[in-house]
Amino acid sequence: MKLKDFFSVKNALAVVLLTMTWLASGCSKENNFTGEEPAAPPVSISFELKTELDSVSPVMLLPDSVFQLEYTAEHVKSVEAVDVPEGWTAKVDETAGNVEVKAGAEAVQKARITLKAVGEDGKEVRKGIDFYCLNSFTDSKGVFVLNEGNMTTENGSLTYITPEGYVIGDAYKKVNGTELGNVAQDMAFCNGKIYVITQNGDENPVGTKFENDGMLIVMNAKTLKKEMALSKNDLPGIDWPTHIAVLDEAHVYVRDNKGIYRLNLQTKEMKFVAGTEKAPKSQFVVMNGKVYTYKPGLIGGILEISPEKDEARKIKFPYTLKLQINETLGIRAADNDEFWVMGFGAGKSSVSRFNISTGKTIQRQISIKPSVGSSGVAFAVKGNELYYADNTTVYRMKFDTNEELAPSSGLEAEEQLCDLNAMDSHAGLMYNGMAVHPITGYVYINTIKGYAQFTENQIWSFDFSASTDTPVAKYENYTHFPAGFFFAPNN
Repeated sequence: MKLKDFFSVKNALAVVLLTMTWLASGCSKENNFTGEEPAAPPVSISFELKTELDSVSPVMLLPDSVFQLEYTAEHVKSVEAVDVPEGWTAKVDETAGNVEVKAGAEAVQKARITLKAVGEDGKEVRKGIDFYCLNSFTDSKGVFVLNEGNMTTENGSLTYITPEGYVIGDAYKKVNGTELGNVAQDMAFCNGKIYVITQNGDENPVGTKFENDGMLIVMNAKTLKKEMALSKNDLPGIDWPTHIAVLDEAHVYVRDNKGIYRLNLQTKEMKFVAGTEKAPKSQFVVMNGKVYTYKPGLIGGILEISPEKDEARKIKFPYTLKLQINETLGIRAADNDEFWVMGFGAGKSSVSRFNISTGKTIQRQISIKPSVGSSGVAFAVKGNELYYADNTTVYRMKFDTNEELAPSSGLEAEEQLCDLNAMDSHAGLMYNGMAVHPITGYVYINTIKGYAQFTENQIWSFDFSASTDTPVAKYENYTHFPAGFFFAPNN
């Protein structure tokens, strides 16, 4: 065999051997296949809430009502609720993809419930949801705003601002499913109950009927659940009631266009209180187990109503005052049988500290005649600091009780704090006065753009000791002709 032929045969054999090796290798892999594909890389967990939630406020939930959270989950082995606070339940339905959240009557008020999803890869995703149970309204740091409502078209309502600053637009309706009467005017706290008086009840002056709970509503102060409701027919002879004060169930005092009545809720009997004819449209003062208002006119004074008899005692202002009180604008409780009295006479406005036992009166002049809303609130006071306004311009005077000072010293002590209209052009006018929170000292003020634009409105909260031009909070478009601010007793 030639050398050339030898190498040709050798190369051919190499090709055959290589091919056989490749075929053997392929057959070997096929024969050794176990049926398992190579492990796929893990897929990331996907867990999202479908229910839209407020980014600022928690979910507000009534006791024993159910809130359903819906979610989507992919590549998830399990979903569970963890860290569920006392009094709350969170029932997860993984098949339906939802969670039913519920709070009991005694549940902790603020709650964060966390949903934990565990993925197929063992990784976790957590979603925290904040809840707030509306099972108590007795925190003394909360704020109530009573709303008249538009007389021709709607009922009254009760706005509530929680101590944290969350706003419930109509807390009474949310709790009861029904509404207050038309043109709500005033409210009072007594022995664990809240009393609300409305001007028209279920029928306005032109005869329009409304679906509501009537003229006088009594509710539980903690829960706001209605306990009693009286219509205008249950209060015969009453004529446009505006204010209410309560000593107990047998001594509920209601002011109307004639004067003041005592209503016994146990017997439904009403008696006129002698000496209260033409009582002013102004909030009562309850102090030392008695009810007080004032006598309007040139010879003014304080009217005192005791539970022992249905007759008012008049306590006259001194005749020798340096600053005359020919017109009383409003009164507020001080202490030690003393009252703050805002008055006007001979072209001058004043604030007086008047002792009803001794007649001692200390007076300070102020520069304006304060605005008095339809609710009869001319000023607010905490300690010796008095707040009042000329429409949207707010003033403060720190009352110095030094008897050696002249009454005109009040003009020097007076401060102009701010003009709300300059801060917000939508704050066209102040509506129904202001109030000072007895715990925080914050000053609350209601403004509206105008009578026709009442739905554009503001609730202002100021800490004037910190800033006169920046409010602590401002809540817009919650009120409907606000009748005033009210605070739960600090028990």
